[in-house]
Amino acid sequence: MSFTIQTPCSSANIGPGFDVIGLALSLYLELRVTIIRAQKTSKQPLNCVISYEDQSGSGQEISLDPDVNLITRVALYVLRCHDQRAFPVETHIHIVNPIPLGRGLGSSGAAVVAGVLLGNEVGCLGLTKARLLDYCLMIGLSIMDRPKSSYTKHIYFLPERHPDNVAAALFGGFVGTYLNELNPEDLARKEIPLSEILPSPAGGINTGVKPPEPPIGIGHYKKFLWAKEIKAIAVIPDFEVPTANARGVLPETYTRADVVSHAHPIYHVPGPLSCVCRSLTCNGSLCSPQLLRNLLQTRI
Repeated sequence: MSFTIQTPCSSANIGPGFDVIGLALSLYLELRVTIIRAQKTSKQPLNCVISYEDQSGSGQEISLDPDVNLITRVALYVLRCHDQRAFPVETHIHIVNPIPLGRGLGSSGAAVVAGVLLGNEVGCLGLTKARLLDYCLMIGLSIMDRPKSSYTKHIYFLPERHPDNVAAALFGGFVGTYLNELNPEDLARKEIPLSEILPSPAGGINTGVKPPEPPIGIGHYKKFLWAKEIKAIAVIPDFEVPTANARGVLPETYTRADVVSHAHPIYHVPGPLSCVCRSLTCNGSLCSPQLLRNLLQTRI
């Protein structure tokens, strides 16, 4: 049995759509998965072998240990939520990655989505897209704000709740997102030990025996049109910028006037990015480049 999973990189915080609007780009993380069904036992840890092909040119190394690799640990979380302790016997995963790590292209979001899709596929779970998003948010919103050194310590459950990268990577295209308010029971557990969420090495072989499942309906999305005439150009720095560090430069509070001035343009952003037709139906009022420029001039 063989199959391929592709998840795109993404650009988030489009214009005033901070933590709300994301755009999938045409650079894909790829998992080439083979499961040898004829074999009944495996000597591999968690029945899984990982190989890695770096096409990003960044030269950064990733762990090939399924206990440590982010993609396989996320997949194992999904599997263990459904009483499956390991991968199917003799699962081989070849990762092809052209996305530079830590450069603002949603590499962590793409990896989290790939891991959730991998767990769903090898576990034959048949999860809906909406439920897949719940799993992505349960893991994605926690890990992506944490320094890499803290991956084996604690995971913070929905700390800042910004789903724009993972929604774009999961659904593709130009995506707006919003999140539901959690009920008191979910809010009561804002910090969950990583050993309860992801498998070892955080807490040994018995970690995640029955990890907490995501609440149902954490987030929702809406896909917008994107004009094919508009092309994206990504400027990639030659140094790593961790998400936590980038977000750390933002003020902790904003004035009411700033928030209001920032909120008004969000509704109009999809218009000029979805239409360059100058047709009789819009007369350029929706797709004016000047309108787009004005929408991007918010105070925040």
